[in-house]
Amino acid sequence: MTHRSVLPFPIAPGKTDAEAGSIAAYLKANPDEYRESRARHGITVERVYLQATPMGSMVVVYFETNDDFGAVTRGLLASDLEIDRTFVTMVADIHGIDLHQPPAGPPPETIGEWVDPDVTTRRSGLAFIVPVLPGQDDAGRAFAREAYVARRPELIESRRALGQNAEVATLSVTPMGSFLCAYIEAADPVEANRRFAASTRPFDVWFKDGLKTVFPPQVDFYQPLPPVTTLFDFIADLAPV
Repeated sequence: MTHRSVLPFPIAPGKTDAEAGSIAAYLKANPDEYRESRARHGITVERVYLQATPMGSMVVVYFETNDDFGAVTRGLLASDLEIDRTFVTMVADIHGIDLHQPPAGPPPETIGEWVDPDVTTRRSGLAFIVPVLPGQDDAGRAFAREAYVARRPELIESRRALGQNAEVATLSVTPMGSFLCAYIEAADPVEANRRFAASTRPFDVWFKDGLKTVFPPQVDFYQPLPPVTTLFDFIADLAPV
């Protein structure tokens, strides 16, 4: 079973965007060790993005793994590989997240996902983070159930029309509040998002309007996303297909 999740990593006070990118640079500089690490831990896809937000810069990571997030984290912590020990140390230093400590809240929860079985090659990805209004976590779960389960045929038609082949939404409860982290995959995910923002298809309008009840008013999916920078892409950088 493939576990898909999108996770937020804030940048610790005093750290810079360049320092956030140093983890990706370290992984790229050690490709053989990186491949051994991720194969050992069952991480099959790892894509890392940098997003500017009103709360400061955030790193957003999309993972596909053979085990759940908790099992992957335990594997990293128990590893005797130097690259894993260095990775854990860098995450603590740059993001202020000590992976040795249990998370303050519940584990990340992927509440919506769709992957097009008709697309057999990997395409480009894009991940981003949006704050959830206080007290609206359950509303977000309910919206995801309707969009990705009850109205799945409409979602499939919508996303294929946009040129997408995958979409994943993970709810992450953190000391900074709850966040919805999303990942889309397409031949051109930026263009797919632009088309979604401009779309007047009934399902797309319903989807964008429904999100207004979950996110702050300044979040407007009728506008394209601000630029998001790709820091690391395991598929493109180290495992091209």
